[in-house]
Amino acid sequence: MRNSSELILPRVSPLTGVAVQGRFGTSKGAPGVTFTVRHPLSIVTVIARAGQGEATAAALRDHHPQWAGPDQYFVLAENRGEGALYRELKAKLSGLASVTDQSHGRVVIRIAGPRARAVLAKGTPVDLNPDAFPSGTSALTQMAHVGVHLTRAGDDVFDLSVFRGFSESFWEWITEQAAEFGYQVI
Repeated sequence: MRNSSELILPRVSPLTGVAVQGRFGTSKGAPGVTFTVRHPLSIVTVIARAGQGEATAAALRDHHPQWAGPDQYFVLAENRGEGALYRELKAKLSGLASVTDQSHGRVVIRIAGPRARAVLAKGTPVDLNPDAFPSGTSALTQMAHVGVHLTRAGDDVFDLSVFRGFSESFWEWITEQAAEFGYQVI
């Protein structure tokens, strides 16, 4: 029998049964965007301790951190065991930063396609032009009254990280915005 500190809970997406695969919205031509729920995904928040910002950033370089505020980062990884990324970063950043596992608390929705910027422009004032917001850039914004960590993951590819409790209402909003362009849920 395991004690409570060893209990491992499976990651269950709150969008299971909501983000149904298929084609939706206008059926004219190819879909303007695709949506993918990136699940399961390891997500760790790192906040540098006072005076340790540069050292923390240097220690995280090989993990491709995403900016999440001054001296704050999100680190994401796919195909990692439960808690593995958290344990690795906690050991690596000991004395430099505070580390919190957010894998169960956040949902990452990927929007991609030629109309992705048009869909996102309906909800954020962030200038998503590639010259102003190049690949790898992140911003904190709000869409539909929900706090969103927005990252450009590539050409016409964006990751939207939201708190788990807001994910279903956010999903409903973002897919409604995409309906006029047609969208595919993968």
